[in-house]
Amino acid sequence: MEYPSKDSTYSAEISAHSSKGQREMTDANFASELIQDTFSIRSGRNAKAAIGAAFEALKRRERGLPADVLRERPRQWTERRVRSLWFKEARRVDHYEIQDLTAVAVEEARIERQRLKAREDRLTALIAARTES
Repeated sequence: MEYPSKDSTYSAEISAHSSKGQREMTDANFASELIQDTFSIRSGRNAKAAIGAAFEALKRRERGLPADVLRERPRQWTERRVRSLWFKEARRVDHYEIQDLTAVAVEEARIERQRLKAREDRLTALIAARTES
């Protein structure tokens, strides 16, 4: 049996595709999907507002980091940087940027879970009050 070589286009094609839409999964694509999944466009929030919310969350995280960690980073978060990731215009994505995006996504998921739990509790109380009367 003959195996494809390392430089074979067959193995490159298989490893370069994501599960969503069979497009190439680069760091820029991953970062864009992470931002857009976390700060999605919905009624009342367009892309500009979603990018602004993502930027504010990333700056909040950045302000909480120790000074020595910030000194090691080549750049700080800017709204332009978040926009370039959103629209997949970034040529490269650094590891710390992926770490920050992941941490912000986890924090946003926690906040959303708390909101849903509070809403569930309110609706449960409303249903209980209606069934008692």
